Amino acid sequence: MVKILASLRNFRDRIRASISIKTRNVLFFIAIFLVVFLAVLLRLSPIFRGPRLIKAFDPWIQWYNSEYLSTHTIYEYFNWHDYKSWYPGGIYRGSLRPGLTFTVVAIYNVVNLFGLQISLYDICYFFPAVMGGITVLLTYYLGKEIHDRGTGLIAAFFLAFNPGFMQRTMAGFFDNETIGVFATLLTFLFLLKGMRTGKFIFSILGGLSLGYLSLSWGGYQFVYLIIPIISLILILMDKYNQNVLITYAVIEGTGLLIFSIYTGFNVNALFTDLETGGIFLFTIILVVFHIIQTKRSDHPNAYKNLINGIKWGLIPVIVIFAVIIWVAPDLIPFGFGARFQTILNPLFRENISLVASVAEQMPSPWSVFYYNSLIPLILTPLGIYFAFKLLNAPEIFIIAFVLLMFYFTGSMIRIILIFAPAVSLIGAYGLVSILNIFGSFLGERRTGVSRKRKRQLKGTVGNSEILAIFMIVGFLGVAQIVHATDISVDQFSFTQINPAGVVHDWEESLMWMRSNLQGTDVVVSWWDYGYWLTPIGNVTTVNDNATLNHTRIGLTGMALMQTDEIYSAKAFKRLGADYVLVYFGLMITGLGGDEGKWPWMVRICNDNYAQYKNLGMEEDNWAENSVFIEDEYQSSAGMGEKWFQSQLVRLMFYGVPTDPSSIDMSQDLRATYVNQINNERTQEGNLWKDYIPDGGAYDFDIFVPTYISNWGLVKLYRIDYTVLESNFMIQEARVFDNGYAVFNLKNTGTKDLYIKGVQINGVNYNYLMGHSSELSILEEGESDIVWVDTKSSGTTFHEDDVVEISVTAESEALEGKTYEFSNSSSNFFVQKAEQGEIRINKENSRIIQKDQVNADMFLEVENIGNTIEILDRFYINDDTVENWISQTNIEYLSDSTILNPGDIATVHISDVTTSFYPIKTYNKVGVVTPNKAKDEVLFTSTKENYSLSVLSEERIPSPEILAAFDSNYRNHIPVNLNKTHAYTYENGSTIIKINVNNTGDIVFGIDSIYLTESLIEVDFDDFNSFILDTNENTIIVDATDYVDFEVNDEILVCVTGSFTGTTVTSDIFYVHTIKDDEDVQIIDIIEGNSTSFIYANETGKLLIKNTGDEQITIDEIYINSTLVSNISYIYGTPSLDLQECAIVTFDIPLLKINQSNDMIVKVTTTSTAEVNKTLEAYVDPIYYDLRIDEDGTSAYNSANMTLLFSNYGQQNVTLESVYVNDTYIPLSNLYVNFQSTWIPLTSDN
Repeated sequence: MVKILASLRNFRDRIRASISIKTRNVLFFIAIFLVVFLAVLLRLSPIFRGPRLIKAFDPWIQWYNSEYLSTHTIYEYFNWHDYKSWYPGGIYRGSLRPGLTFTVVAIYNVVNLFGLQISLYDICYFFPAVMGGITVLLTYYLGKEIHDRGTGLIAAFFLAFNPGFMQRTMAGFFDNETIGVFATLLTFLFLLKGMRTGKFIFSILGGLSLGYLSLSWGGYQFVYLIIPIISLILILMDKYNQNVLITYAVIEGTGLLIFSIYTGFNVNALFTDLETGGIFLFTIILVVFHIIQTKRSDHPNAYKNLINGIKWGLIPVIVIFAVIIWVAPDLIPFGFGARFQTILNPLFRENISLVASVAEQMPSPWSVFYYNSLIPLILTPLGIYFAFKLLNAPEIFIIAFVLLMFYFTGSMIRIILIFAPAVSLIGAYGLVSILNIFGSFLGERRTGVSRKRKRQLKGTVGNSEILAIFMIVGFLGVAQIVHATDISVDQFSFTQINPAGVVHDWEESLMWMRSNLQGTDVVVSWWDYGYWLTPIGNVTTVNDNATLNHTRIGLTGMALMQTDEIYSAKAFKRLGADYVLVYFGLMITGLGGDEGKWPWMVRICNDNYAQYKNLGMEEDNWAENSVFIEDEYQSSAGMGEKWFQSQLVRLMFYGVPTDPSSIDMSQDLRATYVNQINNERTQEGNLWKDYIPDGGAYDFDIFVPTYISNWGLVKLYRIDYTVLESNFMIQEARVFDNGYAVFNLKNTGTKDLYIKGVQINGVNYNYLMGHSSELSILEEGESDIVWVDTKSSGTTFHEDDVVEISVTAESEALEGKTYEFSNSSSNFFVQKAEQGEIRINKENSRIIQKDQVNADMFLEVENIGNTIEILDRFYINDDTVENWISQTNIEYLSDSTILNPGDIATVHISDVTTSFYPIKTYNKVGVVTPNKAKDEVLFTSTKENYSLSVLSEERIPSPEILAAFDSNYRNHIPVNLNKTHAYTYENGSTIIKINVNNTGDIVFGIDSIYLTESLIEVDFDDFNSFILDTNENTIIVDATDYVDFEVNDEILVCVTGSFTGTTVTSDIFYVHTIKDDEDVQIIDIIEGNSTSFIYANETGKLLIKNTGDEQITIDEIYINSTLVSNISYIYGTPSLDLQECAIVTFDIPLLKINQSNDMIVKVTTTSTAEVNKTLEAYVDPIYYDLRIDEDGTSAYNSANMTLLFSNYGQQNVTLESVYVNDTYIPLSNLYVNFQSTWIPLTSDN
């Protein structure tokens, strides 16, 4: 029993001992708690300064991704191709590192699982501050692992109040770094624990941490590379053991294994990229070294020599490697990524303007280190000194950590984030080492100072000095707190969307876009704002902060910096932009407007010059080997004129006051801008104001102001592509010397065009368009013919004159505006006009009788010539004003009033009042062009759905009229013995065979036959009547008893058809009768005009026609039995088919012909056909006109006479004989007066 009681008593004592906590431990834990608490509280300061807005740019896209994941499945997330960014190709959002996204969504799901109604946005907003506090606590444990818990506490304190770390862990800064720094330090913690203890669990935990880091932050490469560096240093410092190999291999291997599940992981990088492949390479080296190291005891000298060789050999290798990285990084077999090369070699960024344009990737000046670190930076040399004294694995780690981060931060300012824990740890290490030394004088604690040295120092260092040291440390701590607090409250509490908490232009603008624009509207801006426009503004963008496509970003720069607005529009159109957004900082430092970003727009664009040129984008204002010359925009002398002409500046300065008196210069945010433009001078020595219109009243052609924020910082313009979409081509332009011009006009744009005017050599002319004549509208993609009346302005053009045609057009732009522009042809020569030809195709034309008064015409008009023709007017019977058909009655059912060669127009002429009633009444319908091309066809009418056609349906001019006078009146039917024709026989009878066809829809019967212009109706007994269906049939008419016809007489024939006793259709034609044998005739008179002549100058001209039913060939021509000579066919040929004519001229040798002599003309053929005809000799008074002047003629009693002859003709004549009272006077009796002397008349005088 006693033993049992004793055991219980001992157990109680052990419990008391285990739970007893020293007072200083309580204070220590309270200190840690306060540091973490204050760290979180400080990072929550933004909630006390304004609305809870996520900060910066990148955090918004993280929230955007997290929101999508929270409402979609994991499968949908990893297959999410977002077309609202990087339009039109879009971006694969699943490639964004998933660590942060999945972490916050997991937290969101857990808290909601427990019923806590916290929004995802709030979790994203507070997450950075919480992670900042957790990272501060983690820093304590890492500092404790490196040195002691004092180091951990001070390091945690330094990190909690480190501005470089605070700025990325403030509430609202929801970005990868919040996890990145935490996972980095966690990996380092387990790395050191693993190397110290050799426990496998720490290596696994380190690998998991590294894998989490790889899935969360792009800065993971540093961690992967610093571990081999530390391992290598441990080897060189002869501090290597197997724990190093195990820890290295497990951490790096596990990390890579986890990293490989990331969609952006590239397996090939293991063999092609030194960043990843170097890990495996070093693993092999480390394994080989480990094998060698295990043999160390067997070969100590060889091992020692190997280590020394590695040490001394590594120095030149490192130097050579560094030189290559700086001078020619491409020589490295595997190479580094562009961002990593920028870190290793800060000058590398100068070769890539896009990299250099990112503010986070700019080199860090010395002030940045001090400003963002302060006290730890001052203590860094002390920390490095004390760490070097021990130089164990933790010390080697912390020295490598801080030195590498110091160099890398100098290359890229963004790395100040990871430099913060490094400098906090090394600073804390140095400070704790100093405090331990001085603290040892107050007690008997072990320190790094020997007892002898301590006794020596006690004589000089008293309690007051030690107290002063601790007070200085306290002061430094307070300074760190004040410095960090001021920065946190005054700077980090505000988001870039809301500068200083008072400028709300971005908030207003983004909300306006979200409310008023469609999600598919493409808004182009400089890439900085892409992560705001899509997630917040809910619009589509073409570039953003991911900077994936250099060419696209450079094209944006080109569009903004172009000095030509049209060329700028071309670039924006290539981007697919609907709107363009600019951000104007009003020249206020710190607002970060586009006025400070334009150099990168120029440089990035110039970097891609070759690609743009290969794409055919080069414009005439580009530089020789680049798009822009930056010095033309800005030089040491100031801004250049081109800067003010750039679209970016015009868009930024639009609508901003320029007169200081128009604003309150002491209160207005725009005062800085107004002051600068009225005082700053340009390269040319002019004031900025000289290049800016009053009040920024720019006149834009393509930019339509759509939204301007309160202070005018954010301006949104809709892009009106009317300028680009409005275009046309002038094709096949021709000007003729007879008063007209023609050309084709093609709308090559996407806007309908209103054609306003046509000019030739700067003079306006009347014009007509084909399809668009009425409204002069040329629709998208449409081509039309334009006919120009060059006589309308009183100008006469001659062949080979040089001319240029200009056309002015107008299109509808946005906001009810119009865009007027002109285009011109190249210079060309005036051409000699050709005579055109047009034809009314009777077979496809109809006159529809509507009632007893009105009829509708449907005419098919074809341009059968080689020139463009305009259908100027239609008429009935005669081309006189009173017979012209009103244009208001004319409608073009197909094609237009202007016809190209071969074109056919279908014309509807409504309500014709010229009588075609009753159905048999005929009229001549004609059409004429301004160039005097015309056609006339004889028509009768028909009722709707009925149609009678006499075959063939073609109509031709009378053959002899066509031969003699070039007639346009087509009223005759071509003679075809298989179709319609007429015979006049030797017995005087005339038989007409009419081939007819029903070309309508309804069957009808043949009603009547009418002959001659008087429409003499043929008795029913003299023709065969029948029902006419859709087949052809022949009517045989005996016309003998109605008119005494002779061969070649012209007969008008009208055929009518009836239905139920009512005449419903008709057709009409003329036909010449022919002989039922070979026959030839001389046509001497046509419609009162002589067509065959025998001239008194012994020449002749005959119109000869084949009037038989067989082909003939003209053989010989005799005049008074004298064979003529020099026969020439000025029309036709000797071979004449049915009804064909020939016009023949010839000479008559051996005959003396006088006026009025009867001449017997005989024409023979190669067959039996011949013709004899007597023609009276004819003298053409125009050419021959010999007269006896009565005033100059006298007779004398001596039987002598004086005669005065005058030749009024155009030809010379020879006096051959003289008669007086029919008495022949020989020429030998005639004398001529020559110089007052009468001499015999001869042929010489």
